[in-house]
Amino acid sequence: MIKARPHIMLQGGVTGDAVTLWQTAFPDLTASDTDGMGLRTLMLGDLTFTLFDSPPIHKFGPTPSWSMMVDVDTAEAVDNAAAKLGDGGSILMPADSYEFAQRFVWVQDRFGISWQIRFGAIQ
Repeated sequence: MIKARPHIMLQGGVTGDAVTLWQTAFPDLTASDTDGMGLRTLMLGDLTFTLFDSPPIHKFGPTPSWSMMVDVDTAEAVDNAAAKLGDGGSILMPADSYEFAQRFVWVQDRFGISWQIRFGAIQ
């Protein structure tokens, strides 16, 4: 059986800080302790993904063209997550109502991870 999941690589010993930030934005996010190889398994909603802090420093980092899409229960949850994730990061699309969602924001956190957060997806 094939098992696939997103894998995020950070650098510089920041995975603990990233998990802490993400848990402030999404309190339901769970994270395992780091295994012997430095890998953590995280769960957000029904998505399982892995997080790794690379010992060698590479000449590349995360790109906003790949992002985590998170559906939340309220418009306030969009704004709350955006405020927390955007602290030290950047807003790629401001929180607003769009033709595809009642409330949506696209933010890149200070670790370079891109998050699209929406409430009331319009089909």
